[in-house]
Amino acid sequence: LERRQPHIQPKSREFLVDYLTETHAELRLHAESLFVTVFLLDSYLDRHEPVEARKLELVGITAMFLAAKYEESGTQLPCLLLLDTARHVARGVGLAGCTRQDVFKMEADILSTVGFRLTAPSPLAFLHRLAHAACVQGTRTEFLAQYLLELALAEASTLAFRPSTLSAAAIHLALHATGQPWEAEYGQLIGVGHEAMMTCGRALVALHRRARGNRDKFVWVKWLKEKRGAVSGIDIVSPGGIS
Repeated sequence: LERRQPHIQPKSREFLVDYLTETHAELRLHAESLFVTVFLLDSYLDRHEPVEARKLELVGITAMFLAAKYEESGTQLPCLLLLDTARHVARGVGLAGCTRQDVFKMEADILSTVGFRLTAPSPLAFLHRLAHAACVQGTRTEFLAQYLLELALAEASTLAFRPSTLSAAAIHLALHATGQPWEAEYGQLIGVGHEAMMTCGRALVALHRRARGNRDKFVWVKWLKEKRGAVSGIDIVSPGGIS
C-alpha cells in the first residue's frame, strides 16, 4: 500500500474500513457487500496513480455504493437511498461538502480504473465452502471464522495472503477454538498448503489479540453481540501449538 500510495497511511485505511463496516451493519447489507467494498477500494488504490489522502474517504464510500448496487440488486434498497447513505457516510468521515456529483464522478473513475471488474473470489466465498465441508454452517464456529476475516479486512498487511489462505486459517482457528477437529482434506479442498495456513493463522491471532477489549473498533463490538455468538470474546490459541 505505501509503495503504491505514498500519501495514504495504513492507519487511515484501517479507520475507513472499520467505519464502512459499521455503516454496512447499520444498513443490514449482505455480508458479501462488505468484502466487495474493500476489494474495490484496494483494487483502485493498487491500480491508480497516487491518491491524495483527503480523497481516500470518497473512494471508500463510493466503493460501498458500487458494491451495494451490485450485491443488493434483489433487495428493496433503491439507488437514491444508497447514494444518500454514501453521502451521509462521507460527512461522518470528514467530507462535509460531498455531493451526488462527487460520488458519481468517483464511481466512473473506480469503474474505469478496475476495468469494470467488480468482484473476485472472496475469503467469504471460500469460508462458506469450508464451513459446509466441516458441517458448521450457521454455528458459532462459522461466526468466529467470519469475524476473523472481517477483522483482517481492515489490516493492510493481510493483503499479502490469498483469499483462500485467509479462509482456511480462519476456519482452522475457529474449529480448534470451539473444540472441533481440522481435517487435512479441508485445505486440499481449496488448494491451501499447511505452512501457508499456519503463517496466516498466526497473523490472525495477533490481530484478534490486539482488537480484544477495544470498543473503538466496531468490528470487535459487532461480533461481541449475543446474536452473533459473542465470538469476538472467545480466546484463540496460536496455531503454533495445533496442527
